[in-house]
Parts: sequence; C-alpha cells; structure tokens
Amino acid sequence: MAERMFGLETEYAFTGLGPDGVPLNRAELLERIMVEARQSLVCLPDAGGNTKSLFLQNGARFYVDIGEHPEMATPECTEPWELVRYQRAGEQILLELTDRVQSRLPRGSQVFWFLCNVDYSGNRTTWGCHESYLHQADRGRLADQLIPHLVTRIIYSGAGGFNNLRPGLEFVLSPRAFHLTEVISSDSTGARGIFHTKDEPLCGGGHHRLHVLCGESLCSQIALWLKVGATALVVALIEAGLAPARGVRLRDPLQALRTVAADPSCRAPLALADGKQATAREIQQRYLERAEDHLNHPVMPSWAAEVCRQWRRMLDLLRDAPESVATVLDWAIKRSLYVHAVRQRGLSWESIEQSGLLLGALNAALPELDLSRPDLDSLVDADNPALEEVAALTPQLRRCGLGWDRLAGFQNLRAELLEMETRFGQLGPQGIFSQLDRRGLLAHHAPGVESIPEAMVNPPARGRARLRGEAIRRLAGHHPAGRCTWEAVIDSKARRVLDLSDPFPEQERWRDQPEDERRSSGDMAAQLLRRLFERGVL
Repeated sequence: MAERMFGLETEYAFTGLGPDGVPLNRAELLERIMVEARQSLVCLPDAGGNTKSLFLQNGARFYVDIGEHPEMATPECTEPWELVRYQRAGEQILLELTDRVQSRLPRGSQVFWFLCNVDYSGNRTTWGCHESYLHQADRGRLADQLIPHLVTRIIYSGAGGFNNLRPGLEFVLSPRAFHLTEVISSDSTGARGIFHTKDEPLCGGGHHRLHVLCGESLCSQIALWLKVGATALVVALIEAGLAPARGVRLRDPLQALRTVAADPSCRAPLALADGKQATAREIQQRYLERAEDHLNHPVMPSWAAEVCRQWRRMLDLLRDAPESVATVLDWAIKRSLYVHAVRQRGLSWESIEQSGLLLGALNAALPELDLSRPDLDSLVDADNPALEEVAALTPQLRRCGLGWDRLAGFQNLRAELLEMETRFGQLGPQGIFSQLDRRGLLAHHAPGVESIPEAMVNPPARGRARLRGEAIRRLAGHHPAGRCTWEAVIDSKARRVLDLSDPFPEQERWRDQPEDERRSSGDMAAQLLRRLFERGVL
C-alpha cells in the first residue's frame, strides 16, 4: 500500500471590539497576537524572510499573508482523521493565543475568529481554505479527470450559506462556488478556477503538489474528513493511470457547479460531455465505484477501504437530502437552522427565497437605493423616476406574501440570518456550531478524530513533519540559531541544514551549511532552494 500526503491552509476572518463596541485596529491586534505567538509557542521563524510567519513544534505553520490575512497551515498529514485532528488543533492554538492577548486588552474587549467563506458586509470578500495533495501523476491528465469530482463533491463538502454576490437571500450549498469564474486558472485571488494550475512542489523526488482552492472551511468533522479522503483517493486513481472521470465529464463545468450549489435536494440533472445527464450524487457514485474497484492497487493507501465505506454511507444518506443530513453536513445544518428561524416569523422558506429574487430586481431598477435600509416613502413618491418599475414589481411582491410596507421587516430578517451565518463558524464556545455540538444535537463526528490537545504540541508520527517538529523543539530555545521552511530546518549555530526535501524521510539528514548561507541569512531560503536544485533534489 502507498502513503498519501495532504494538508490544509485556512484563512480566518478576524476582528476585535473594544469595551465600547468600537472595532479595534486590526493590524495592531494581529501584531499583538504574532508577538504572543513568538513568545509563548515552541516555534522557529520562517527562513524566507517573512517576519510574520512561524513554524510550530507540531509541524504546522502560522503566518499572516498578503492583505493581513491570518492563516494556519496544518502539517503534512498521511491520514484523513489526522488532518482533521491537526486542523482542530490549529484552531485551539489560535484561541489560546487570543485568550492571552485579550487578558491584556482593556477590560470588556473581545477578539473573534471565524471560519468564514464569504463576507456579507457588501465587500464581496471570500476567504480561502486551500488543500494540497502530494502526487506523482501526469499533470496533463489531472484537470480533465478531477474537475467533475471537484464540482460534485460539494453535496457533502459545501459549507452552505448565502450567495453574497446578490442582494437577496439565495441559500446555496457552496457560497465560494459563485466566486469561481474559470474552469482552469493560475490565479488564486482574481479569476479563480475550479482547477488551479499552481504546482509548487516544496519537495523533491519527482513529487508534485496539487493545489485545490475551490474548497471551503468546514465545521463538520465528517464533511472535512470525507472531502480530503475522497479527493486523495481520486488523485491516487489518476496517478495510477486510471480514468476515474470516464463517462462523467461535464459539458459545462461552471454551469454544473452553480446548478449543484443551488440544489439542496442533490437531484438536479447535469449535462455530460457525451450528451447524457447525471446528478451530482450519481457522478460521485461513479468515482466511488472506481475507487472500490481498485482498493488493492499498489497506489492506494491502507485507509482507502474506510474512506470508501464512509463515502458510500454519505451518498446513501444524500438520497433523501436535505433532511437526511440536517445534523451531519455544514450546509444542511445551516439550512435547517435558517428554515426554522424563518418559520418562527410566520413566513415560508420559499417566500424568503422569492423575496431575494425580488430584491435583485428592485436593486436593478433602483441601483441608488440602499437595500439594507429602504426608503419606503421614496419608492411610492410621485417624483420617483422608477415608479413604473416599482409598480411592475408589486404583484410579484404580493405573491411572496409581502407588501412594500413589510419590506423593511424582511430586511431585518435578512440581517438576522446573515449574522447567524457569520456566527455559525465562530471559533470557541460562543459559535453556533459549537453550541449545537455541545448540546448533542449534531451527528458530525468522524471516526478516529481524537487527542486534539496532543496534536497541538506534537507532530504527526509519519512523514517529514515529524522530523521538522522534533528539530524545532530542539532549536527553539536558541534563537536566532534556528530557522525553518517546509523543506528544511536551518541550525546556524551548528552551521548545518536538515534536508526535508524527501516527503517521507525515516531519519534526519543533516548537511553542512554553505558559507554564503551563513553570511546572508536574509536570503537563506532562496539560497537553500538553489543548493537543493544544484544537488538534483528539486
């Protein structure tokens, strides 16, 4: 059996409020957290020159990316339950750092972290949760074979929420899906694609790194476990030279993505390249069957059978979606909460979704109108240049069970639901998901996810993250002697470098540090990469 390797990089929404409710300066607050991390965590600074980047003793990396985005990258993991464990360990590290910083802020101040995927303030922001999969596949075959899987896996891997590119309340299985504008793209911040062509291996030995940016941050353990486990098996099938997408290639992947994202029943037909149709669940079923047929192939990991069992169980549950997964998957848990909140107001979920369409039409007719606080008097004013458009929308509004006089009430409900959406993924005990979980109302736990406190301080047992974490622990008390990258640990005091270009090393391999690296520590990462390249490692 072969080992697979994967990891996550999660961007977190982050904010703080003073005792008077006024937002704290984000940059200053984030710098306080980075200072606390350097002082209280067992870590080494990044050898690449990023002063806001630390490698931790559990093999993970905590850093601030472009645009002041705090991110936590898990160590390289070799099992899906291990990855879930380290993802949750990273979140707990953030909470503990924040508690220490918050204790030194003015009394009554609060700091918040959120697992968010899109922003509802009007900025149309999206946060990333990027996946990395180590592979040795023919890169020319990856996109064609993987895209149908990435499009349809959102029936279990979607975070759920509202389409923040529209003014109404359009519930979708995957809000980030609507921020993908290309099928294949090299851009990660603008023209994002379903398939990302970035291939920065960060290791040697002929390995490559598949970088997936179309996924979302998840709270449900089983959703995260299955998202990574199933995708790793599909990558393994492609690496083996098989064709897991045979017969299920999509005619229009972007259109299919939007169709799947808008369909909580998971039954919408998708047009295939061969002229036939299939639902997202049926396409996932085909991928699953290919994996089951090749469980004994040398490229498959030892845990493949368990992933297939859970994958099949989930697809069986999804036959009766959304109710059958309303306590299991992020998107279905959210939808159940929001439907309940709407019905408490005496409205139907269907009328709310129709009202969202109405708001879109109203926004098109009156683009200058602030839809968060509509001026109802101006809508019916005789001098309103768009009075004809308002009149034309009135029958549609009545069919939704609303009148113009109730539009403000609908907007209040919209604001309430969007606040619930944001607070759903709030880290810590005040998050809505956390509260539901503590009350025993959810059935999301994945098999084998345990010992999270241990994962906060110990690296995975296999792979190069183990050697990295152990070396960090030895060197962390000797600043500035130690520095780190994904591929190496640098001990300047002993003038040596731990070579981590092999993703699956059994023992530490130290080499002498070249003289030019000793003289110019600021360019150390670039020099290290050049040395490894010269040695034929990269």
